[in-house]
Amino acid sequence: MQASKNKNTEEAEPFYRLSVPKQKTSSEIINEARNVLRTLRTRRPFTPTEDQRKLFGSGSSRAPQNRPPSVFSLHASSFDFAESRPVSGVRLSPLDHKPVLVTFAKDEDSSISLPKPPANAAEVRKVSSARARLFRRTSQGSFLSAKMVPPDQNEEKLDSKEPAMMNNLCRSNNNCLEEQRSYTPFNDKSRQLICNECISKSAREDFLKGTAGKFLSQLRGERSVNSDGRFADEEQQFPCDQMKEPGINSSQPRITDWKRRVTGLEDETRINQSEEEEIFWHIKILPILHELEKEDNIENLCLACTKLYQALNEENMLGKRLKKRSVLLKTLYKLVDVDSDPLCLKLAKIILAMKVDGKNLLSVCKLAFKICRNEKNDYIIQNDRLLDCLLEVLRTEDLQKNNEALLYCMGAIKLMSGNAVLLNEMVNKGAVEMLLQLMKQINNIKENDTYFSNLGHLLVQLTATLRNLADLPPARRQLLCSGAVSELCAALEQRVDDKDVCTYIVRIFSKLSLYSDFCAALADCSRCYVLFLALLNKYQKKQDLVIRIIFILGNLTAKNNQAREQFFKEKGSVNTLISLFQTYHELDLNAQKWYHEKDREGKTHPKDPSEAEDVLIKLIRVLANLSIHPSVGAALAAAHRVVELLVTVLEYKSVDDCEELVINTATTINNLSYYKVKSSAVQDKKLHIAEMLLKLLMSNNMDGVVEAVRVFGNLSQYHEICDFIIQKKIYKFMIALLDAKNQDVCFSACGVLLNLTVDKNKRALLMEEGGIGKLVDCLQDFGPADWQLACLICKTLWNYSENITSAASCFGEDTDTLLVLLTSLLDEERALDYSLDRDLRDYQKLYWEREFKPVAEKLLDRIQSHHFLPTVTITPF
Repeated sequence: MQASKNKNTEEAEPFYRLSVPKQKTSSEIINEARNVLRTLRTRRPFTPTEDQRKLFGSGSSRAPQNRPPSVFSLHASSFDFAESRPVSGVRLSPLDHKPVLVTFAKDEDSSISLPKPPANAAEVRKVSSARARLFRRTSQGSFLSAKMVPPDQNEEKLDSKEPAMMNNLCRSNNNCLEEQRSYTPFNDKSRQLICNECISKSAREDFLKGTAGKFLSQLRGERSVNSDGRFADEEQQFPCDQMKEPGINSSQPRITDWKRRVTGLEDETRINQSEEEEIFWHIKILPILHELEKEDNIENLCLACTKLYQALNEENMLGKRLKKRSVLLKTLYKLVDVDSDPLCLKLAKIILAMKVDGKNLLSVCKLAFKICRNEKNDYIIQNDRLLDCLLEVLRTEDLQKNNEALLYCMGAIKLMSGNAVLLNEMVNKGAVEMLLQLMKQINNIKENDTYFSNLGHLLVQLTATLRNLADLPPARRQLLCSGAVSELCAALEQRVDDKDVCTYIVRIFSKLSLYSDFCAALADCSRCYVLFLALLNKYQKKQDLVIRIIFILGNLTAKNNQAREQFFKEKGSVNTLISLFQTYHELDLNAQKWYHEKDREGKTHPKDPSEAEDVLIKLIRVLANLSIHPSVGAALAAAHRVVELLVTVLEYKSVDDCEELVINTATTINNLSYYKVKSSAVQDKKLHIAEMLLKLLMSNNMDGVVEAVRVFGNLSQYHEICDFIIQKKIYKFMIALLDAKNQDVCFSACGVLLNLTVDKNKRALLMEEGGIGKLVDCLQDFGPADWQLACLICKTLWNYSENITSAASCFGEDTDTLLVLLTSLLDEERALDYSLDRDLRDYQKLYWEREFKPVAEKLLDRIQSHHFLPTVTITPF
């Protein structure tokens, strides 16, 4: 290597060792290493779309018998019809006495009598509207049939804190636990209790229209006054009192007592709400439920479900607030047997909105998953807001208690995320933060917990959904801001034995590592390198997992010098890479032999890289990126096994077999050849490497040619390689490349020629093939826009002209052109007027002043000092 300009300005300089008038910054040194130390880019590993929508894809590591099914039968019987207890959750115990029924005479004397069947079973008799509110109809399969029940005698019900108790003051002991009750009107004339088996539709409507308003106003205290000045309701007798004490005519004390019990504001509000709900039930809900029971047209059923949801939503009766919620749910459960996805979608939405739990929550989540499995249903899912209900389940339900229901709920959301419209909707509804919170809960479950294994199934669905969300910029920002890196690493650490979970998390990182901000966040998570190395060692032959981890490491080390150093310092990092290199190199060799045999049979080699080749491509890229770091690069250059494997690739693989693999290998060797260290493996094998590069240089692949020239640029600093270049006539090829209209190609070729001119015996070769003229043309074409290339050309001409005696004999007919060109390029105003961008102009000015100007000025002085103008003889007239 030649000394720098500080020692001897006349001494030639080898390739890339540029003159430095003063100490440079690290960034400037890196810039100088243009095209010598280069990071590599590659394509993200391809992930094919699953052909079927399932909980677990075809590549799942879970055995079918060890994972929840994606296909199952679901019927009305899958739901629990027994979920009909009061809202309080307290089961009422039956009374131990038999009911006593009464009739009233016209003179209002009371007597005890047993109930008698009516003379006409179809006859409906009416009682006062004030009493109608004390009864409820009991439905057995149809809301149109009802039985009258005698009033309850247990006056202790008045003290109950449950609002529903006030509505059941007078009910039968035999029916006190029945789930469906309704009010039935009485006959004002006889005031006799009857058993009604069939209430006509018109009778029910008359009741709803005629008595509901009066009934509500009475409970609100809006009492009417008779002509005698008494309140109308004071004439009303309470049969419950008379049944308890037959013969007592006055009910005024009981009325006063009842009034006193309900005068409290809180009790009155509760009663009013209960009665309003009762009216809402009869007027709005009951007709729709009747329609759902009788209708057999799918479209009409869907329309009825839409009306039902709207009615419940408008009155804020979704959830567990509705007292007759169980009656409504039973009707919906029965419709699940109808084979219609649009209808089942409507049903699932309402059932989920009613906040079911237990077995019913599991069944409705399965129903939602079943609907989402059919891609054709995506459109109706978009329009029916099922996603809102499912996200609410994830947000509110207990993770351990309902882990199976959450599995199918999350599975349905995962299937939805395959649709672009629904995927954007998820982001807008805050699904990213919600999923990360759920992941945090799962991460808090330790391995020895009984739920740990089952929650792994849920985590597969969750991470698969995040993988899809990672494609959207807003979701990526939310993942970054919500600390997704730490949670994903925690899950990876806990589930290292679960290949499915590991694969999906690695896929997420694979997508996100394409972005520098996420790479920075991941690089800051120091334990990620340990996790990646552990996975590579554990799943060494699992290509789909290995290739993505290697891809992530390549992205991390592409621009982050700290990441390069951190990964290299992890215990066993280089050995792990070498082991992977050997494994997939052997696989590729076997595949190569197989393809060669097929070639004989007339079958061509596939254009795309094989799985083994793809791993090698991305693995070599990691080595190339690591070698950018000075200490790491020097260590790798001395790693004989690494260099041996790289050379082996060039030996058995041609650029036609796999272009990216061969070019990446040449680039990595180029990076390692930059370091002049003791026991350098590259230096030991430099001649063998040159022979392998010669094949690449002679290929028809221009990218491969350029990479080979770059390697020769570094290796040509050794005399053995210069002799090899002369022997194989490679220098002629380098001169020919100067005609390429590409700056990088000219830069690499000029570097080789520069190193050849260090040897005095090889300088004359530059005149062959018109080398001087081509160098001057390159300076003219690219000089003002590329001061690095201009500096390199001037250094080559400086070395060449060391023993100059005459400019004309040295540079020939290009002398005058070179003089004019150097004079022009040294004019600062003219030379730096080519860039209008201020930042770029400042950068070019800095390089022009420090690098180009010193060499160009000396070259110009040398030419001018040896340039003699011809003598002109003046002939006298």
